[in-house]
Amino acid sequence: MPNNDQVQKYYTSLLASYDTLADAIAKSNERGFHLTKQFAADVAKGQREAIELGHKLATEPADLGHLYAAVLEATTAAQGRALAFTQNAYQEALTAGGDAREVVQKLVEVNKETAQAAIEVARTWATANPVVDVMKKSFESFQHPPKDTKKKAEKAAV
Repeated sequence: MPNNDQVQKYYTSLLASYDTLADAIAKSNERGFHLTKQFAADVAKGQREAIELGHKLATEPADLGHLYAAVLEATTAAQGRALAFTQNAYQEALTAGGDAREVVQKLVEVNKETAQAAIEVARTWATANPVVDVMKKSFESFQHPPKDTKKKAEKAAV
């Protein structure tokens, strides 16, 4: 039977793989939440500015100079928010790409350890299990027929 250290190593590496994936999902979720929060704040600011602009138009319809300045200010603010959001989204995408590479590298390392531990557990189990020896001998007997059978098969083919 496999010793406890090999089994422990196998499960430890499985947990490390799980932890790596869980951390990656948490980071991705945080990035998405941050972008969504910024987007919602930008929409709220834009709506507030549009309402204030409508209020100025309704209360001072004759003051075209003041109205033009307010429209220009609201438009500039909206463009600034759109640019800031785009820059933030781009930065988050770059960070996500780097994080993804890091996660893949960690998973490859951990999966190598998991596979090696699984192989060791299987080897130990195979050497300790008497049924495996019987099965191995059975398979070997099918792969290597006795020499007499080979000669008979050759003569029958001629």
